[in-house]
Amino acid sequence: MLLIYLPHFSERGDYVFKLIFTRHLGIEYAVTNDIAAFQNSKEEKLNYSSEKMSSEFFIKSATLLFEKEIKKQDIVTGQKGETPVLFPSQGDDLGFDLFSSVFYLVSRYEEYLPFEPDKFGRFKATNSLAFQNNFLQIPVVDIWINIFKYQLQKAYPSLQMKLTTFNAIFTYDIDIAYRFKGRSFVRNIGSLTRDIFKLKTNNIKKRFQVFSKKEKDPWDVYDELERKIIKNNLPSVFFFLLADKSKYDRNLDPQSPLMKSLINKVQSFSDIGIHPSFYSSDEPGKIITEKERLVNISGNQITKSRQHFLRFNFPSTYNELLEAGLIEDFSMAYAEMPGFRAGTSKPFYFYDLKNEKATGLIVFPVTCMDATFIYYLQKSPEKSLIEILNLLKEIKKVNGTFIPVFHNDNLGEKGEAKKWKAVHDNLVMQVRSYLKKS
Repeated sequence: MLLIYLPHFSERGDYVFKLIFTRHLGIEYAVTNDIAAFQNSKEEKLNYSSEKMSSEFFIKSATLLFEKEIKKQDIVTGQKGETPVLFPSQGDDLGFDLFSSVFYLVSRYEEYLPFEPDKFGRFKATNSLAFQNNFLQIPVVDIWINIFKYQLQKAYPSLQMKLTTFNAIFTYDIDIAYRFKGRSFVRNIGSLTRDIFKLKTNNIKKRFQVFSKKEKDPWDVYDELERKIIKNNLPSVFFFLLADKSKYDRNLDPQSPLMKSLINKVQSFSDIGIHPSFYSSDEPGKIITEKERLVNISGNQITKSRQHFLRFNFPSTYNELLEAGLIEDFSMAYAEMPGFRAGTSKPFYFYDLKNEKATGLIVFPVTCMDATFIYYLQKSPEKSLIEILNLLKEIKKVNGTFIPVFHNDNLGEKGEAKKWKAVHDNLVMQVRSYLKKS
């Protein structure tokens, strides 16, 4: 067991110790503020304070974990070998305050401070400390913990630590289930009229081929995904948008037989979750209403969620998820840039910084999203694949969890969608090879 000296108990400290020692390293530990008891103990010891005592493993503490307010932090950055670090220090055994660094990124501290939002009200990747210091594409939290693990194991060879393995979860957002199928007569006539007016002859032709059952709906990719998921034994989650219609929420009617049939088909081979609507972070009660629609259709409890447009607020959206009985969230990513928004590739419990408490919501950090490359970065599928594979390699190095996001409308059999289907299938094969080696 590891005995940790902490001069003052704090909720922040308790949270980050559990994250690092229990979830990441599997180390049994105890915390004391009794100096005499700490010094006299025969256990392996870690001193987290401002001064070293004797021969114990020492990490010099900053003040962040002992504070109770949210304020602008003057974050100093440094280097540990080739790895960027926060809160660098001298005269201790690690060279930086691991615990404050991890807490700052994982709690999303900077997103509680005033910021200039994008046009959808979201915290921008360019606002982040990670982007501004060129480590957004590196899972620095996982790397820091591995550095600490190595140093601690070197100091205390008998200390038992758990082994970690690489993992992956393929996720799919079903914003609009089908391109032509399932719409009401009025919507179909409206769409057809627009196509005729704009001379979109290809759309007109495809629409009639789908309705006459001569051709499959171009966004109906579910049979192929089912085969891929089952054949490769892939963990997966499909998130269904079941919102009332709005400018940004345009899926089929949740009560349509086609939508119900699709949901029940998908849950036969994959986990499913709710995709709370664009305005769900602004209007209390929407999340639970939309989640209950999925519960009623599926006949099962729903615990997984991802915000539409990755649009959420700290801490209100996450607390509403908890109130709705949702305990696994997959929204932790930037829409406009791939990488590690919370600095980690591994799931972690959400810490409510405003109310200074750990919660029961598990956050699954998303690695990348097809829409990011298509609409924001405007990169070709070929160049996007190279970038995604580099992120995947970074995750494999730390035995983290790779979580890509794909949309069904980007995985078709024709045009640009066919190229993105190739990206998806390439990633499936690469992940499968990594999983076999784990």
